[in-house]
Amino acid sequence: MDTRDNLTGGGFGRRRSALMGAPSGAPESDVQPGYAFEADEPADRMSALRLAGIIVGGLLALLCIEALFSGTSLITPINGTFLNAMRLIGFVLGIPLAILTIMRPHEPMGIAKKILILLFLPVLTGFAGGEVAWRISDWTEFGFSSAAYEPAAYPIQYASHGRKGRRDSFEIDPYDAGESTDIAVPSAQFDAIWPNHSDYCITVMQRKSASGAIEIVNDGVFTLREPAPAVLTPCGEGGSVSGDASSPWDKKELRL
Repeated sequence: MDTRDNLTGGGFGRRRSALMGAPSGAPESDVQPGYAFEADEPADRMSALRLAGIIVGGLLALLCIEALFSGTSLITPINGTFLNAMRLIGFVLGIPLAILTIMRPHEPMGIAKKILILLFLPVLTGFAGGEVAWRISDWTEFGFSSAAYEPAAYPIQYASHGRKGRRDSFEIDPYDAGESTDIAVPSAQFDAIWPNHSDYCITVMQRKSASGAIEIVNDGVFTLREPAPAVLTPCGEGGSVSGDASSPWDKKELRL
């Protein structure tokens, strides 16, 4: 009795074909497209997520570079609703960035590191969104302004030692903007003043917009060049704000 036909066309042969997921007599290659199509869907989603992450990261990087090289700072409060909305947008955009970071197939990481990234990356992007709000407000107020700069003196509220690339700086917040403004100074001047920094006012060049917003000339604390010495004067009683460098505070000018 010849059983070769049963091995390929009947009996155990049929059951074997069914178990292999293909009909009897069909080439094995016929079942490949279905599995390939299903595998491509997550890859497509990851590609779209990666592209979105690159776009968002690029925009944030450009805004940070613009802020570093702008040479100005806004020292008056901005719209609180706009500020919080930009922070929320930054936080929301940080969530897919965090997911993209922890799902890199070629860079495995531990569970603890993944949790830290998921928790803190959205917070960092939310902070970046707040900084973007300040820059947009500055552009809105002074983007086409031709107002002249004039000297003004403000009390120093805090002295900050430079570290991790930061310059030594004095901080001011004369209008309770909610975020103090750092003004970089040379290290020698900082070392001479910082023990009694609260007794002094720092003179800056400022200008006002039509709405009353105030912008000062400020290179920031991450400048590569050595800051120019600041004009420091002992503050009068109460450390009130002055719009004129020749105020009663100008009893003694300190340049080191």
